[in-house]
Amino acid sequence: MTDFKRIKALAFDYYGTIADKRALAGLIDESFPGQGQAVAKLWFATLQRYAFQNGMMERYIPWDELTKAAFKFAAADLGLDVSDGLRDELIAADVSLPTFPESARALERLAARFKLYVLSMGEPGMIAASQKTAGIDGCFADIITTQDRQVYKPGRPAYELGVERIGLPADEIAFVSGNSFDVIGSKSFGFPTIWVRRYGQPLDDFGLEPDLIVADLEDMADALEA
Repeated sequence: MTDFKRIKALAFDYYGTIADKRALAGLIDESFPGQGQAVAKLWFATLQRYAFQNGMMERYIPWDELTKAAFKFAAADLGLDVSDGLRDELIAADVSLPTFPESARALERLAARFKLYVLSMGEPGMIAASQKTAGIDGCFADIITTQDRQVYKPGRPAYELGVERIGLPADEIAFVSGNSFDVIGSKSFGFPTIWVRRYGQPLDDFGLEPDLIVADLEDMADALEA
């Protein structure tokens, strides 16, 4: 069992863990009523699959291009005619996505005890802008993205980058994610892992369990203070 008293830093996935990607469904509904949830779900699932595929093929496509390709696939699969302009507006909305309601308060509590980092696959400028919009930019020591290494999660080099940039052993860094694949990938790598299980979703059944499961970031702060 992980001794969280050893932990000195927390590395967070950003989208789906701190920033609420579900808000994009509402924006899509404005142009395609009733389709927002289906488009968003397929878009994000395709983006994840493309990241895995590129990793297995040992190819690299920048995150912004991968995001556009995944959106194009999702729209085509659902039979929607989406202009490039609207697509780009939806992608740019990542900057203004709301954070989950408890995020700011919980991150302030956590930053008082740990050094906080983002370890994401996303574009660093958009993450920085999103943090500033949400008023949480002062909580983080650094934004680390796998774009710097031209790799994608859950490949080991993605997590190795986090260890190198944070400058601590993996067992002193707890990785925090709301995404099952990221929880499993970081656990396999060797991080103590915290799963923010907001929606009761199942965990990938690969024989790897997170060290701590919480309902949200406030619940996580409570658990780590206990």
